[in-house]
Amino acid sequence: MTTLKESFRRGLRFGFALLSMMALALLVACPSGGRSSDMIAGKITTMKDQEVRPVAQAQIVIRPLTPDPEQKGSDEQPEDPVNLRGVSITNDTGYFEITSFSSDQTFQEYGLLRNWRYQITIQVPGYYIYRGPFSYGKGGQELTVQLEEKGSDVDDLTGVIEIDEKAIQTGSIRRGN
Repeated sequence: MTTLKESFRRGLRFGFALLSMMALALLVACPSGGRSSDMIAGKITTMKDQEVRPVAQAQIVIRPLTPDPEQKGSDEQPEDPVNLRGVSITNDTGYFEITSFSSDQTFQEYGLLRNWRYQITIQVPGYYIYRGPFSYGKGGQELTVQLEEKGSDVDDLTGVIEIDEKAIQTGSIRRGN
């Protein structure tokens, strides 16, 4: 027959074990290791007709480079940083968010590395590719990047190129037997 004291101890052990398992499950389920506030966000814009406009559908890739020598307590790299990347696409207002990295080698997901230097690459058709470094400490960090639009008009002011009207072919396409 068990005493009240033994029953209380068993219940306490069971409660502690259950609480520990729940905390472990929460840490495993959260890719940033419990750092839900870590986020790199930003807005991508361009200057058009003397007006700042958002750039939609821009592909954002963020890669860790090295621990930042100017900041103390940088996170340990979970694997080779060359394998890690965070990817996002800007919405209609030019806004993006990245909260974690994926590995293209191990297919694992990791949280952002605190106190590291990163490189951001922005690609969108019709604009020059932007690539630049930045430092990330912790928490939420906002970046603002203004892209330069590629010119598509070509004007020949030299007069060297002459249009040969005879070389231009015109006609119609007919279908049938």
